[in-house]
Amino acid sequence: MFNTVLASFYLWNNRAFRVIHGGAQALFEGFWMGLLPEQAYDVISEKSYGSGKEYTNDRYLDQGLYFWEELAVRAWITPGDRVMVAAAGGGRELIGLTRIGFEAAGFDCSRAMVQAGQRALAARGMAATLEWSPPCMVPPMSGDFQAAIVGWNGYGYISPRSRRIAFLKSLRAQLPTGAPVLVSTAIRTPRARLAIWTPRIANVVRACTFRPRVFEPGDSFQGRPKMHFTRRQLESELAEGGFSPAASYMWGVNGAVVAKASPIQEDGSAD
Repeated sequence: MFNTVLASFYLWNNRAFRVIHGGAQALFEGFWMGLLPEQAYDVISEKSYGSGKEYTNDRYLDQGLYFWEELAVRAWITPGDRVMVAAAGGGRELIGLTRIGFEAAGFDCSRAMVQAGQRALAARGMAATLEWSPPCMVPPMSGDFQAAIVGWNGYGYISPRSRRIAFLKSLRAQLPTGAPVLVSTAIRTPRARLAIWTPRIANVVRACTFRPRVFEPGDSFQGRPKMHFTRRQLESELAEGGFSPAASYMWGVNGAVVAKASPIQEDGSAD
């Protein structure tokens, strides 16, 4: 009898703790996400990577493409095509693409990782290029590209939605109609509680500071801004940004979508 009561007491306390902890987390994240200007997000994101050693060491770089990236590349990108890699970090995707016969050029907003990646490419004698770009932007890239990859989680770190759409549109502008783009990111279920309360609190803070409400379910601020998409949200943003979703890959809490560049109408918008 005593053990049963004790076990029940623990389970009740455990549930109460998780509710309190989750509420405090949502309040903390939502407050700062709503208070900070977008330019501060960029500084926080870059500083959170530090020197980027986790993503620039030889063991990480030489593992090549992740399994879903290789599946998508072999299914949707023609061998020999030139591929743009956005949010390329230290160059893992560039190295992986080069080794299986593609031309590649990339960019990233972390100066430390770009410098480390440039050294890594040079040490391997690879012609792929890697350059620095301001956060949340696609710089004008020289030459023609037939496909693009947005580096693992890179798209989800752009916040809020309007900046992600602008990013996609600038990416679309440098690709021909029908060109495939692979976007990999965190995927959530629509019922995740923190995914709802954090952006609600952030929007209240923004309203109190006379700014428009811009956050939506899935926005979080766990050390740096990050969007956890539902599949529908991700596909909707790709469509608005000028791409037509064509295939998806899902595993656990992660996922990826392949989309193809939509035709551009006479007014400059993608159909």
